[in-house]
Amino acid sequence: MRRATFLAFLLALPLPAMSQDRRLELAFLPPAITPQDICTTGATPDDSAETETDSSSTDLTPELRLSFIQRDIRNYQASDAVRWFDVISMLINWQAELDPAFAGTGEALARIALYVDAGRLAELSDLGLIDTVRQGPVRLNNAQRLAIAQYYLTGTGVRQDRDLAFSLMREAAYGGNPDALLAIAKLIQVGQEIPGWDAPLDMTVSLAFGGMLGQMNADVCARAERIAQFYLAGDIVAPNPDIARDWYRFAADLGGATAAWRMVEFHLDASADRKDNSEMLAYLRLAVERGITVSALDATRLRESPGVETAELQRILGFNHSADTARTRPSLSHHFQLAANPVTDEVAPESPYLQYLRELVRRDGAPGDAFTRLAQEIMLREGRWAAETQAMALLEEATRRGDPDGMMLLARMHLRYRDNPTKLTRAINLNLEALDRFGATGAMSELDAIYRCQAGDALLIDQARYWAARYTASQHEPVTISPTDLLTLDPFKDPETIAQIQSEALGGVPSSLAAFTERVQADPLATDSSHRLWANRISRSAKALETFADLEYNLATNPVERELAIELFRRVYLNNGATTALDLSVALVEDSGRDPAIAAEIVDYLTRAGNRGEGAAIRLLSRLTANHQTESEVYARFAKVIEERGDFNALTFAIPHVDEARAEDYIDRAVSLMTCGSKNIGELADAHAIMGQPDMVHHWAMIGLAVDGGHVLAKLSISDRQMDFFDTGAAPSALEVAERARAEGAALASLTLFNLTADPGLPSYNPTDAAALLIDLLSAPGQESQALSAFRRAGDAVRAAVEARIDMRPILLAAANRGDAAAVRDFGLFLRDTATSTAELQEALRWIEEAAAAGDTAAMTAWGEALAFGLGVAPDRAAALTWLERAERAGDMDAARLARLLRLEALQ
Repeated sequence: MRRATFLAFLLALPLPAMSQDRRLELAFLPPAITPQDICTTGATPDDSAETETDSSSTDLTPELRLSFIQRDIRNYQASDAVRWFDVISMLINWQAELDPAFAGTGEALARIALYVDAGRLAELSDLGLIDTVRQGPVRLNNAQRLAIAQYYLTGTGVRQDRDLAFSLMREAAYGGNPDALLAIAKLIQVGQEIPGWDAPLDMTVSLAFGGMLGQMNADVCARAERIAQFYLAGDIVAPNPDIARDWYRFAADLGGATAAWRMVEFHLDASADRKDNSEMLAYLRLAVERGITVSALDATRLRESPGVETAELQRILGFNHSADTARTRPSLSHHFQLAANPVTDEVAPESPYLQYLRELVRRDGAPGDAFTRLAQEIMLREGRWAAETQAMALLEEATRRGDPDGMMLLARMHLRYRDNPTKLTRAINLNLEALDRFGATGAMSELDAIYRCQAGDALLIDQARYWAARYTASQHEPVTISPTDLLTLDPFKDPETIAQIQSEALGGVPSSLAAFTERVQADPLATDSSHRLWANRISRSAKALETFADLEYNLATNPVERELAIELFRRVYLNNGATTALDLSVALVEDSGRDPAIAAEIVDYLTRAGNRGEGAAIRLLSRLTANHQTESEVYARFAKVIEERGDFNALTFAIPHVDEARAEDYIDRAVSLMTCGSKNIGELADAHAIMGQPDMVHHWAMIGLAVDGGHVLAKLSISDRQMDFFDTGAAPSALEVAERARAEGAALASLTLFNLTADPGLPSYNPTDAAALLIDLLSAPGQESQALSAFRRAGDAVRAAVEARIDMRPILLAAANRGDAAAVRDFGLFLRDTATSTAELQEALRWIEEAAAAGDTAAMTAWGEALAFGLGVAPDRAAALTWLERAERAGDMDAARLARLLRLEALQ
């Protein structure tokens, strides 16, 4: 298993769970330094930190080749180690050939991790590979000792030996390995004693961070940033964004490019009173001078610009708004890890990643998906249509090697020649093979489209509806929902939709990932750890980030939120590059397109997107600039781009400006790319009208009539999902769900049922049922404390119904005698509320005073009230004010109001 996963692995051990309040409050601060540039890219990683490798060159360096191999190993292993076992083995062999430091022990550890992830534990045990590595002639380094320790700790692939595991961890820790120290700290936090380790928890973590920081050499910036991440994540130490910022500032002041950009991000995300535009601009200049934050792997796509001017980056970012006090919606965007990856106007013809893929497909045992990736990369760089011949040959090989994605992409390319029966049949068969052999559910949608609108003899409605119904039944069709409907989905009215969005989000579908993250963000009960989890997921997907930014823009409820959404959109554009240029342009047109400076910015963004062949950007650019250039001039500017890489909208935009033969070819290309919806169908009908072909206009009009719902229903904004659910039966109510959960033995179901039946403001209110539930809870193991609190909160009718059936006094007294402050307070308040004499009231107040002294806030308020008004005790306004102020500091509003009255009375 990889080093970076060891702490997560420890959390899965059968040890007591660590509550958040056991996270260490530790202020490990960076040392004072004089700003200097000592960090460089491409340094050799040490035993405790991973660094990125420079990729500003288009050459495939040895370091980049290894990084691509390692990334593929991680991706294949995380995807399906069983399916890709042989491919991963081949990649491990390749890495060992290239890296002498990896060959031997590192290679063996990688194979052990592969066997574990593939579930081949019996084989691993029979091979004795773990014992062989531990007892081998080569002395293990500290990181390797730690990696081996985890297998002995749990008996995975080897006989369990916890003492040996602890010994290996301890040895690595004594050797100064930060991860070993952190692993020991994590075990200590969850209650596990480590024999022979006497250092307290705070010292252990301090030693870990100190070892992680290491020497002041070229790697120190990456190591400092890693410490910052611990303070952001809050897994071992309590989260502290201020300390994290201090570590990023430390790294930035020593020459770290990523850290300099993180400082910019901190100010962009800061609250109004903590923004500092001057400091932000200073670090922005440093980030630009250092090449921004173009990472080794991200830069291999379209991000190979060596950098931009500071002024350019400032223009993209816009103004750093500080009026965030007007925000009415919560935001988790400050958890995003966004970079700055400026793009050039042209796509580079070569890249290190392209060279790597060419090498990969020449390896024995290369997987089919490598050929698909190579085809996609060539089409990205040369253009889909310019590279069609090369790509189809590669996709044929991908198909032969069983890659379903390659099959479906090849089918799409054959559809350009749909008038040829052989080509059309091949496209259909490729999708059938992807579905039948590999379960690629998207192939059903592809087959629906072929029969509905793409085949030359479409509309074949019966076949189309057959595949559409199967695709819908598979529940793999992404949910489409408006932003406002998204946040108003009710789990007791639309449970299926919510469940599908969540399932797709967990599966990484970008639109659902963004949608579910919006729901988490809007949930007042969502925890900070939940915010960080989903922010981390969404940060890894450029498309999900773009969709989330678009949702934020559309859900803004006031001008300030709109400005903040635009600011986020700009940052997502910097992270994603030109792929987000069109959506950002649309938002800017709506928000402030009348501003000449913004208008010029929009033209620039649309031009960048147009250079990628995005027809919607070209069309919008033509419309916005119609006052000084004709549509023909815009077409002429992008003609070569459209010919080589134009998408559906680009190809149909070109129709009026090309000869008949090319127009026919462009329509064939467009059909192979189309979505069978009313917009694309209408575009094709318009194209044929321009070409003077009424028969084809009629053809597309008839296909359009077969779109479910037609034009009228679409205008009503009723979704297919809502129509499909019409009159099919109401979803289970909250009461029904809780009753079913209780029948199935869910631990908290009875308490949920009580809350639903004890609240007079709910339609499920029923004091008799609530009383019965509460009595059951009082006798349930482990539920008594919650039941007593529920009794105290209940209304008079429920309390009366309970007391009519059982005597609560001995139950409350027994709980109070166990010494819990809340139980003592509950008993005291019960006695106070039922007192019929001064003696009974005084007894009640003795219990309340005891609870107040033990720190219970509600008891402090009750005791302060009694002292203030002499209720059962001699009045003492000064003492009352002392207790009420303590309760007020703890957040009790009743205490605050009463304390204010006493202070006003004293003034009089």
